[in-house]
Amino acid sequence: MAVETKTYGVAIFGTGRISGAHARAAQSVEGAHLVGAAEVDQERAQAFADKWECEVVPDYKSLLRRKDVDIVALTLPHWLHEPIGIEAAEAGKHIFVEKPMADSVEECDRMIDAARRNGVKLFTGHTEQFLAPNVKARELIQSGEIGQPVMLTDCWYKAFALHTRPPWFLDRSKGGGMWLMNGTHMIDRITFILNTRIKAVKAQIGTKYNDINADDYAAAYLDTELGVPATIAHTGYKDTPGAGVEQSGGEIIISCTEGMLKVVDRRQLFRSAAGDKRGGTWEEVQLDRVDTTSLELQRLIENIRDNTPETVSVEQARHIVQVMTACEESSRTGREVLLNA
Repeated sequence: MAVETKTYGVAIFGTGRISGAHARAAQSVEGAHLVGAAEVDQERAQAFADKWECEVVPDYKSLLRRKDVDIVALTLPHWLHEPIGIEAAEAGKHIFVEKPMADSVEECDRMIDAARRNGVKLFTGHTEQFLAPNVKARELIQSGEIGQPVMLTDCWYKAFALHTRPPWFLDRSKGGGMWLMNGTHMIDRITFILNTRIKAVKAQIGTKYNDINADDYAAAYLDTELGVPATIAHTGYKDTPGAGVEQSGGEIIISCTEGMLKVVDRRQLFRSAAGDKRGGTWEEVQLDRVDTTSLELQRLIENIRDNTPETVSVEQARHIVQVMTACEESSRTGREVLLNA
């Protein structure tokens, strides 16, 4: 006799720029189905309902009361992750929250506590841990075939795109700014690729390009527990012709004792190969593309079904927020900040 497999209903809170990826995942991943979404903006709600052919309601609380909702995907402004995440946990719903988990370590701790007390999963959408170039780079380093890592640099330059940003994104108190958006990605991929944590930081984060109450550039030095130094450079330069040259997705270069790796635009991976007498050349590593949001949802469902720890651990998601806020503290004080275990 066949064993019945539960299908998990997914509700999406917020229909902003990333919500479409979650809707597609809920409609395509085996064992999931899209129940509906919550959105206070009537025009956006109607557009989402038409595109994904689902119910969209103005009050997310009504979705929390529904028995056919098992998982809530929080695609909300960063400052809402903690309060609504805790409400979801208290309602017995598993949580798929977009990165960062929250705006502070204290908020992360309250979310983790709520999830654990209510026996639900808290899965943070750290896409970098599922991108094919990062996964393969980590494997190559772990195998030892390119020697031991020596240092890593991660540079990401782009225009701020002020005209596309919602008001909350221009206010750090609401979780806005380039650092919490893309700095999160950069810290995540550094720690993932090197399979390590950060023990100390020295950073400068501020506002130089745009007249806003949030940051638009960051430079950071990260001292890893592995003993491999890593650097970050990130900008959201002015939206004027010639103000900069976009490096979409960034470029990561990892120097190892027997070779080098380069991740470009979060899509391609290159490794050093023998060249002419002057040195080597870049050789592309062939990869299979993946739909990261669908893969994340698939892993979350597996975690729920098998009652296993979240594939993206709450400890790792919390650590990334800890590193981000430590870098901001370093920028304010001008001093190196040591991170506690």
